[in-house]
Amino acid sequence: MNDTQTTNPTSKPSWAKRHPVWTTLIATAVVLLILGAAVSIMPFNVNDTSVSNPAASHDEAIARVEAIRADEEASGELNPVCLTNVMTHGQKTAKVIVFYHGFTSCPEQFRELGQQFFDQGYNVYIPRLPYHGHADQLTNAMLDTSAEELAAFATASLDIAHGLGEEVIVGGLSGGGTIATWIAQQHEDVDQVVVVAPFLGIGFIPALLNRPVARILDGIPNIWMWWDPKAKAENPFTAYYSYPRYPLHALAEYLRLGYAAQQAARSNPPGVRSIVVITNANDQSVNNDIIDEFVTTWQKHGEEDMDTFEFERELNLPHDLITPTREDGNPALVYPIIIDHIITVEQD
Repeated sequence: MNDTQTTNPTSKPSWAKRHPVWTTLIATAVVLLILGAAVSIMPFNVNDTSVSNPAASHDEAIARVEAIRADEEASGELNPVCLTNVMTHGQKTAKVIVFYHGFTSCPEQFRELGQQFFDQGYNVYIPRLPYHGHADQLTNAMLDTSAEELAAFATASLDIAHGLGEEVIVGGLSGGGTIATWIAQQHEDVDQVVVVAPFLGIGFIPALLNRPVARILDGIPNIWMWWDPKAKAENPFTAYYSYPRYPLHALAEYLRLGYAAQQAARSNPPGVRSIVVITNANDQSVNNDIIDEFVTTWQKHGEEDMDTFEFERELNLPHDLITPTREDGNPALVYPIIIDHIITVEQD
């Protein structure tokens, strides 16, 4: 009896072997997704070691401001309109408002709006953000930016404000809005915070991807970016006291401060009593979805004294809502709304 041999058919190559290019692309995408997910849940830490030392009187607060201005003038590097600005009635008033200017701008940005509050009886303090306001608009000063220094700067400016007014109100635009958001979450020594188009995420990047992108920006070489890649230093929308470019690491440090505040907000209510959030539906620079996430997180803590307002897209307003000299701006529309929301919430 003959044995019957069974011949196994030739095995068909796997899909991966038949499509090596697609296999490589898919594997790379999976790895990137895993890394992105891991990076997105990593905490953003800001080691704020600053110690508050509030000015005990109006005179002490003014003395501190004068010392700051003396150092600024002595440096010989700053645009004269960009020195730290204080508008005082000569004594401590019922209310003081602190304005934090935008990323790459300087205190001059808020001078006209600050004057309107001064005319209503407020003392007004407009500090110069670290490394801003240099006469050389192409300065490399911002390379040294760190979230820790921004947090310490916030504490020092609030210490001065306590000598200028019984009630302390804080307002900030863009990068200054990032600092104001940090203050809203971390400081209990402020009565009201008003954030205007705060820079808490990059506008053209989906909210889900902003956290890993912030990590990447802080890890890659510190590239300089122009606000207008075509016009560069000749950008017509750059004020004569602002910078037409910025280093990516500085941008990432502002994001780190904002994300650290957001992490704290998930487990703890904001320190400040009253919060106003003003956004611009036409804004292409900041991420309004992330700002909305902040508002929702604060509201989950039962934060009832919160006011929100959004300028309509049809108004075609720029990200910089404050600089009065912008041709595409509309301070005649914007300023009264900001003032109204601050004063109305105060009265409530």
